[in-house]
Amino acid sequence: MSATPRLLNLNLFIYPGGHHEAAWRYHDSAPDRLLDLSYYQELARRAEAAKFDAIFLADGPSLPDNIRYASRFRLEPFTWLSGLAAATATSCRPT
Repeated sequence: MSATPRLLNLNLFIYPGGHHEAAWRYHDSAPDRLLDLSYYQELARRAEAAKFDAIFLADGPSLPDNIRYASRFRLEPFTWLSGLAAATATSCRPT
């Protein structure tokens, strides 16, 4: 049996349009902030304050074939990650 304690790593999974195609219709959603970098910075700061280990950003084509039910617009990864790195205190600190 190993003496090393088991660790749980927490990651925030950000999928800009929501995990359901109609998520933007929920009364507390903020579909107008999908392209607002400050929205994702707020999420990153909250995750950092809650001691999350990482953020996963779901990426994909910015305009896929099926756009009938939900917005598929999203920031490209370099803009996204640069903005989040600037907003968090531990973004470049080794663990």
